[in-house]
Amino acid sequence: MKPWLLNILACPIDKHHPLKAYWFTWETTEKEMEKMNREAGKSNKFFTEQYEHLATQIKDGTISLEALNEINDETESLYSQELYIDVKKFLERLRFEKDLDVKEILEKFPEGIDVLYRYLNLIEVDEGLLHCMECGRWYPIGSVVETMPELMPDDLREEDRDREWLRKWKDKVPGNILDKGNPFGV
Repeated sequence: MKPWLLNILACPIDKHHPLKAYWFTWETTEKEMEKMNREAGKSNKFFTEQYEHLATQIKDGTISLEALNEINDETESLYSQELYIDVKKFLERLRFEKDLDVKEILEKFPEGIDVLYRYLNLIEVDEGLLHCMECGRWYPIGSVVETMPELMPDDLREEDRDREWLRKWKDKVPGNILDKGNPFGV
């Protein structure tokens, strides 16, 4: 799952947005993550069109800054955690610059736009969990199909498989989900 999906995903039961996200493993290799972290913040002419598109999405609200603040990187990757810290710094700076137009965002924050673009679009979550804070439901990422979020209604979920998946990640899944997760915990 690309992190940008958090901008559009909502709980299928109560339609709540944003969902809290927990990343457990990356499909992106540690070597690729290290390279991305090293290059992050250095604008690349190859991405100029993508930067403009991203700045437009920030301005029109398509990029949900609230959703991006709901990410919890539980992976062992220092590179991804460092990259996410840089994303959060950029998001914090944007909170105080709400009146900038697209061109001004690109001119004032070229490093931040590059970091955000790389984080949202160039890395991929292999396994993780999405949690609706409204109804308490949790949804696995990568349980059945690698990298895919599985936002299924309760009656289509396979309880035994989901419980086994929770047990697999019990050291990274928040205790409230393990104990009282909806539709079921461990």
